[in-house]
Amino acid sequence: MSAAGYRSAPITCPNCKTRFAAPVVTIVDAAQDPEAKAMLLSGQLNVAVCPNCGHGGILSIPLVYHDPDKEILFTHVPPELGMAELEQQRVVGDLTNRVMSSLPAEKRKGYLLRPRSFMRLDAMIEAILEAEGVTREMLEAQRAKGALLERLLRTPGAEARQIIAQENDDQIDYEFLQLLSLNLQLAQAQGQEGAAQQLATLRQQLLAWTQVGKEVTARQEAIRELGPQVSREELLEKLVAAAEAGDETRIETMVAVARPLVDYAFYQQLSERIEAAETAGQRDQVHRLKELRQQILDLTAEIDAEMQQIAKESSDLLERILSSDDVEQAVRENLPDLDQFFMELLSENMRAAERAGDRQRIEALQQVADTLMRLIEESQPVQIRFINELLSADYPSGTLALLEERRTLVNEELLGLMELVEQDLTEENRAELA
Repeated sequence: MSAAGYRSAPITCPNCKTRFAAPVVTIVDAAQDPEAKAMLLSGQLNVAVCPNCGHGGILSIPLVYHDPDKEILFTHVPPELGMAELEQQRVVGDLTNRVMSSLPAEKRKGYLLRPRSFMRLDAMIEAILEAEGVTREMLEAQRAKGALLERLLRTPGAEARQIIAQENDDQIDYEFLQLLSLNLQLAQAQGQEGAAQQLATLRQQLLAWTQVGKEVTARQEAIRELGPQVSREELLEKLVAAAEAGDETRIETMVAVARPLVDYAFYQQLSERIEAAETAGQRDQVHRLKELRQQILDLTAEIDAEMQQIAKESSDLLERILSSDDVEQAVRENLPDLDQFFMELLSENMRAAERAGDRQRIEALQQVADTLMRLIEESQPVQIRFINELLSADYPSGTLALLEERRTLVNEELLGLMELVEQDLTEENRAELA
């Protein structure tokens, strides 16, 4: 979370004059809160949606952006607030002082005393992206996605919304769906049930209406079709069926998910099928099976090369964290890159250190693991932390005790979030946990 985090601000809807409270951010620290940075750059930070009429937009809020790695400190005070110069200086001074006070003494450098101010928020975002090496073309594409998302959300009727989605099918790609999902997660974390429901509905609609949505749905269905314990024989049957149907997406997904099963024994079974088809004089089937074999060979080579690269990058990152003078800061700065693969690598390293009897390395790795779990837990919404506690508790007595103790958290929002988590786990082939 950033130095300031989220706070509640009173809002009056300009459309229907309804008064409501909305969470706002006044300080974005790129190192401590990459999610807030992503929201800022996508034009989704400090966006409020009226619970009465659904009208929404970006709020006029003073904002400070800090990136310690690039030694950047930017400030923005919206001119429409009508603040006098002295008041602007006081607000900016207060926010920048909070940034400095959140840093250890050795990290407080001269650039913090020379913040660059922007009258327009979009100009500040452009400067941030320029520092990130993002081109103007890339920025325009990102803005177009944000504008399209807003337009879709403002369109109430499903039929009209579908026409807009299909007219802009080329813009609605994986990045667009990620932007939508990020907004959905933030709305859920902030308790904006109406906005979360609207975003969830739009996501389901886009999965049905757009090309990328159909691809995502096909991948999800392919994963469900495989099930949690598919055998080599079953995998081969499903791949042959997908090849006969000309379903490239199913083939790619199944090979990626079930990669460990694609081994010498698998290829032997496939070769036997090809020989049987040749013996039966089934030329079309022979051709199709040989094409499938080559496709699987190409896919596994690509997957293996990618996994080797990921393994090397994760291993290098782990060693950098271990050699850091401040492990917690190193973990915090790299938190977005510490994924499930990194966790598995960390566990493997701990087991190897235990086998070697290297107590010093075991302690260092355990410190990384403990720090990582604590920071992940801190960054999660309270509902997600509650779900994790429920899963860890003894069933049924432990879960019943927790539900009674946290009765105020048991509501429709929690149930909706549990359904989303269950869907994600199912899609990841983690059926038991789902």
